[in-house]
Amino acid sequence: MRPLPAGARVTLRRDVTEITASWRRATPKGAPMRVSRELVHKDSEESMLIATMDEVSPDEYLARLRATPPVVQAAETRTTAVSSPTLLGLEITRQLGLLMGHRAGGIPLDWAFLLNELSFQGSDAFALGIAANAAAMTASVRISSARVRAGRCDEMTAFAVFEVDHDVVAEGAGSFRCVPRRTYSALRRRRLRAPHPRPSNGALAEVTVHGLDLQAHLGWPSANRLIFDHEVDHVPGLLFAQAGIEAHEHLTGTAPQEVALECPRFAEIGEVVSISARRSGHQVSTAADQAHERVAQVRCA
Repeated sequence: MRPLPAGARVTLRRDVTEITASWRRATPKGAPMRVSRELVHKDSEESMLIATMDEVSPDEYLARLRATPPVVQAAETRTTAVSSPTLLGLEITRQLGLLMGHRAGGIPLDWAFLLNELSFQGSDAFALGIAANAAAMTASVRISSARVRAGRCDEMTAFAVFEVDHDVVAEGAGSFRCVPRRTYSALRRRRLRAPHPRPSNGALAEVTVHGLDLQAHLGWPSANRLIFDHEVDHVPGLLFAQAGIEAHEHLTGTAPQEVALECPRFAEIGEVVSISARRSGHQVSTAADQAHERVAQVRCA
């Protein structure tokens, strides 16, 4: 992949341009545009973490965050990971990546995004800001590299810098593949008929800890509306991130400020996902395996 050439524009699909046109009609001249649910793949307003965006250049935008949504504050869970500032930072980074893919990368709204990597590094200032006054926080996001075919990105990496009062408080990055729905269906290993996973209180179930090691199964905390605000036909990448955060909390007793997630394979709903984690100093490495294959790796510190 390579950076987009200066001044380059990709071909925007009609569905994306129509949303943008409706924004502009409803937005006072010179004011940032309100972000639409469709562009961040959310079914409910309450799970959206980006309020407005403003185009700085064809491949760079300035976004202003929303106040922490009530759905996050009210989530019923015994773990703290669901409302972890780091998990929120990851989700904001993910939403920014989707927004950039559609608006700057020309990705049609009906295409699928396959997560390759997602990372976030926050600070105490970010944690305080996201909890107390997220609306005062901005995120400058740009496409750092992309592969363009037929005028549209089919793979891209986005990088975001979060600021409060012009001070950098966090950084995030995400890498995605962007594919038509037909291609997405072909990538599925098989269509399972197994029952839908039973709801759980957290992303880890049947946890056992022996010294520096943890073993568990992946849970299905469907009450976490940050992740499950819409129907899913796969295991969400953010759920693996939550599992890694919870494993870090189990093994260290503290919440991480840095998370790096890799998803080398597609993870299907209906098959058990085994979780194993090991602590090394202040870091915890978590692996997720399904059908004897590695589907995710999470590093927390």
